[in-house]
Parts: sequence; structure tokens; C-alpha cells
Amino acid sequence: MSARCPECKISIIFAFFLLCSLQLTAATAQVPEWFRLTAELTSAPELNQAVDLRVNLQAIIGQIASSQIRLILPEAWKTDPEQIHSKNIKEGETFQAVFKVTPGSYLSQGSIVVEAVFQAPKGELITYIGREMPEQAADLSETVRNWPDETKRYADISFALTPEETFYPVSGDMWLSYDDRLVSQKGFRGPAFYEDPLITAHQAQTDVEMFSKLEGYLKADQELLANLKDSGIDINRKRYDQLNGLYVLAVKAYLDNSLDIAGNFVEQFDNAVKSEQASAFENLRIAAGNIKGLIYWGKGQRRLAEDAFKKIFYSNRKHPLQRYILRNLGLLMFAGGDRATAAEMFRLARGFKDGYTLLENESELLGKN
Repeated sequence: MSARCPECKISIIFAFFLLCSLQLTAATAQVPEWFRLTAELTSAPELNQAVDLRVNLQAIIGQIASSQIRLILPEAWKTDPEQIHSKNIKEGETFQAVFKVTPGSYLSQGSIVVEAVFQAPKGELITYIGREMPEQAADLSETVRNWPDETKRYADISFALTPEETFYPVSGDMWLSYDDRLVSQKGFRGPAFYEDPLITAHQAQTDVEMFSKLEGYLKADQELLANLKDSGIDINRKRYDQLNGLYVLAVKAYLDNSLDIAGNFVEQFDNAVKSEQASAFENLRIAAGNIKGLIYWGKGQRRLAEDAFKKIFYSNRKHPLQRYILRNLGLLMFAGGDRATAAEMFRLARGFKDGYTLLENESELLGKN
């Protein structure tokens, strides 16, 4: 490839990442925010335990007439009451509705939808638009006039409720997989680990290979990085895809009991990430360090497994994912007969987050034995 044709290089990179064109969205005038509907649970949901769900409906422009608020719940979940009618909500005021929700099933990807039905204050909204947005008043006023007399608006609450742990609000620190091959004690699950449910082995391998090619181009042309950034390609995202690909391949090999192959992918991960800042890709770093510990554990090398868990814990002792590392370290100690250290690791792990039901039950069971 000729150095005189940087555009050709960029075109090839675009082809690699399926970024052949940039989509530009024209800015359009929007009807101003005239209401605000929000909802939240007062605590993380637990199976068969009632929890308050609060809905706030605020009138920002104009008065909202009496509204009807109801919940669309997962199957087997219940709410009391089934619906709530609000009074008229004056401009600037907020109405709060409180439901008692009782979870009746586990959901790894759960959602509660709040539906509010009310009349839009068309006249007041059109007056506001004419006063505050005169240049767009004609089009926006026509839009408002064409609205139906009764409108339905929605808010969503996302959560995850599993037998092991509850997640609310949903965040990036969720590990849902457990390897029960390594723990045989009754009442205890195996060590936790992160498993990406969306990336196949083929996609992971493709991401790794594509970034390797990209790195080759970047090393050959010092100006290419700036050109790619100017063209809209997010290099950090591509680096993440590479690291995640290596991690996915390591996990799949680990689950297949191909421990040496899994260890090789973790080593590639470590070599790739060491050039990044220590705080970069932290969730993946912790997950990879955890898998390294599980690989050693699977090989019967408990001392190396302990060292791997401790190393990743001390990299950032306050990270919320460390609850899994501490629990896994506790399980390793328990498997080796060190009950006192296991109990201490469990105690420390419980301090990171409420709603880790499995850990609470295991801690209680460990104290009884």
C-alpha cells in the first residue's frame, strides 16, 4: 500500500469495521418538555417481598388534568393498588403515586413499565410555543393540535432478580455465571465469573484478528491514528472489542476444560492491556484476573489461584466487582479447610452490596457448620 494514499488505508479500515459511511442527522425543532414521568423502586426487589414503587408525574408547561397510572408487570408479579388516579396537577407541581409491588418470579432481564394516561394541555402548550419559540411556532403548534386528546406516556424500571443476587439499578458490575465444578459442599455454589452472553467464539476471534490488522497499519503509518479519529472511528472501542474477544475466548476454553488454551488467551489479554492506563477497561481486567485464578484452581494449583485473586483484589480494593473476587477467594479457602479465612472473606464481600442473597445464605451456613 502506497504511503501517498492515506485515503486508501482509511477506506480499508472502514471496510474492516463496517463503517463505510457516516450517518448525519439533521437537527429538527422539538416540542418542548411539558411533562416529566419518572419511576423508581425504593429498594432492590426480593422474591415474594413487597417493595414500594414510586411514580412521579410533573406538569412542566400547563396543567395536567386527572391522570390514570398503572403498572405493566412481569408474569406472576402483583401490585397493590392496580391503578391510581391523580388529581389535577398544576404547572410546576408533581403528583406522586406509590404502589406496593410483590415479585413472584426470577428474571435475569426484568422490566416494570409505568403507563400514565392523561390529556395534554394543548392550549397552554401552544401559547408557550408561540411566546418562547416564535420561529418554530407554526409547525410545532400544528403538531400539538394533531395530537390525540388523550395521550399515553411510559417510564421503564430495569432490574435483574436471580436466585443468587438482585441488581437494581442495573449496572455493568453483574456476574451471573457460577462454576459448580469446583465446589462440592452442600448449600454452596461454585465461584462466580463473568460470561458475555452476546459474543460468539467466531465473533470474538474476528474482533481479535481485526484489531491485530489495525495495529499493523498504525505501526506502519504514524499519521493514520489521527486520520482515523477524524473519520469517526473510535479506536478505544476497537481496543475494547479486542480485549473482550480475548476474554470471551478464554472463558469458552475454560468452560470446555481446555485450561492451557484458556490460560494462553488470558496471557494474550494481559500483554494487550498492559500498554493501557491502569484505570482503563477495569471491569474486563478484574474479570480476566478472576478467570486466571479459576484456571489455576481448576489445575489444582491453589496457591497460584490465591495469588491471582489477591493480585486483582489489590488492584482496586473498592471496585464493586471485588465482592465476587472476595467470595471466590473465600470459597478457595473453604475448599482448603481454612474456615476462618473463608468467613472473613465472605464478611468483607457482603460489605460491597446489598441483595447478594447467595452470599448471605452461604455466610450463615458457614457460621453454623
